[in-house]
Amino acid sequence: MKKYISLFLCFICILALVACEKKADPITLPQIDDITSVDITVGENKVNHTDKAWISEIISDISSSEPTSKESIQDTPQVENYIKIDFQFKTGTSILYVYEDSSKYYIEQPYQGIYKTDSQLFKRLQETN
Repeated sequence: MKKYISLFLCFICILALVACEKKADPITLPQIDDITSVDITVGENKVNHTDKAWISEIISDISSSEPTSKESIQDTPQVENYIKIDFQFKTGTSILYVYEDSSKYYIEQPYQGIYKTDSQLFKRLQETN
């Protein structure tokens, strides 16, 4: 009987550790009014966007992403192909990367987190070039 109780307690502890997996903090996005332009880079092609309506739609799409438990520990994603989103402000820049990995789509904010997104954002950004 003690063996079953010990086994049950071990199982509960393992389950609790798996359930408490740390996810990334919510994605940090700039305020639309603070953005002067957005540069989208796909491969060697770079396009600059200044239309506030377009910027607002992209911010909205990005903000619907879901945090994952994956960590961002590099300056750039460790995948072969990615799309770079470079938000330009009066006082600096902020960079995000969007990429596909194993038929799933992600947004990576360097050293902040990796977020799951849908294919629509990825395709939309590819079409801007």
